[in-house]
Amino acid sequence: MTSILESVTIRAEIEAVFDLICRVEEFPLYEDFLTEVRKINHRRYRWVALAHGITLSWDAVITECRRPYRLAWRSVRGFQNSGAYTLTRSAVSIRLEYHLPRQFLETLTAPLADRLTHSLAAQILARVKRKLESKANKSGTGAPPPVTTPSNHGYSAQADR
Repeated sequence: MTSILESVTIRAEIEAVFDLICRVEEFPLYEDFLTEVRKINHRRYRWVALAHGITLSWDAVITECRRPYRLAWRSVRGFQNSGAYTLTRSAVSIRLEYHLPRQFLETLTAPLADRLTHSLAAQILARVKRKLESKANKSGTGAPPPVTTPSNHGYSAQADR
């Protein structure tokens, strides 16, 4: 299973960040590859992603929801993956793990999948950051800099194979 870790500092209240992350049906607004996230019940969601002409779909359940510090999930059908958002007063991290169905396929596509997953994680965090910080600046409640950008290019990534 491959594991990706991305982090970003967001100048917004931790509760506001958590509340936005919990609205998973809105994730297609923050990530170009996601075409749909639909709520099935209070803990289960159906996800559909389209990347480079390949459609991936899966059902995921929320395995942990500890407001405002952690939201975790795992797939129960379809594309095998899991992950968690971990929040502190100064940063948001997302850890994604995924498994491609066949060793040969995973070996062949791992470089593309790693770049795609890094891009997905970084893009979601950057767009959440931009939305929350622009809202805070408009209301006059924004915190002072510094701003840390997402850790692109795999500097914080951990690949476990």
